[in-house]
Amino acid sequence: MAALLSVEDLCVEFRTDKGVARAIDGVSLEVNAGETLGLVGESGSGKSVTSLAIMGLIPSPPGRIVSGDIRFNGQSLPGLSQGAYRKLRGREIAMIFQEPMTALNPVFTVGSQICDVLRRHMGLSRKAARKRAIELLDEVGIPAPDKRVDEYPHQLSGGMRQRVVIAMALSCDPKLLIADEPTTALDVTIQAQVLDLIAKLAKDHGTATILITHDLGVVAEVCDRASVMYCGRIVETGDVGDIFDRPEHPYTRGLIQSIPRIRDDKLGRLPTIPGIVPDLLDLPDGCRYRDRCPQALERCGNFDPRLEQHGNTLAACFNPNSEAAK
Repeated sequence: MAALLSVEDLCVEFRTDKGVARAIDGVSLEVNAGETLGLVGESGSGKSVTSLAIMGLIPSPPGRIVSGDIRFNGQSLPGLSQGAYRKLRGREIAMIFQEPMTALNPVFTVGSQICDVLRRHMGLSRKAARKRAIELLDEVGIPAPDKRVDEYPHQLSGGMRQRVVIAMALSCDPKLLIADEPTTALDVTIQAQVLDLIAKLAKDHGTATILITHDLGVVAEVCDRASVMYCGRIVETGDVGDIFDRPEHPYTRGLIQSIPRIRDDKLGRLPTIPGIVPDLLDLPDGCRYRDRCPQALERCGNFDPRLEQHGNTLAACFNPNSEAAK
């Protein structure tokens, strides 16, 4: 069975005053119907740009898709007109953005914004759309939804605003939901509630989900598969259990080792990955991770590794699961 979403060798560039930065360089991934894929990596690794490319929201200029393909339900997306993309967004593919205050219009009530989506994509009357908006607010756990529907974003807490964004994203029963770090700026308790809500609603609606996050603990809890991104590329991908049980790429291991844990013995300094993600305008030769890698080989500076089968996952590494890392 063909994947619901298939991204093939996608490359996205941005023109800057200092030159051309390739933010996405040969990314390929698949998401099946009803599946949850975790997209993990540090800030600047290309996770959000990948999601914006799928949604057709790369700002042009300065950005553009230079090569590759994005296929949704068998349809190629990069060649679509903006009018065709607008019909697709919200109805077939929906997105939960990082910060709900920028995703919601501050001069309209939350109910009117949900109703606009329902009337545009579902063809509901004004009365029917309002009734459905109240039902959606109730479904995402907002108390007194018949009153909250007439309130403005600034009158709601951060957690409630995020729930409104989730309600809006799921209002038309999309086939694919992209959640771009949906718990940013929320406290820990609300984070857990929002993630549980997304997982429950996606399961109830049979929605495929791409969850973009820094938190591998979240990926372990709610995702079926995971793809680890670094510097515009996917460096490892596989089932979540395999990623955590035997990570093949040293970057994946570094992320997992950096997760805080409760231990019986005395906990020393939390392991960290030295250095930062390279400048896209000044990338190192060979492997892009080599300057930060504790087990880099000489060939890592001369050749660029590609995704290959190592153990149970695909990893872009010449020295996978090295004894030096144990």
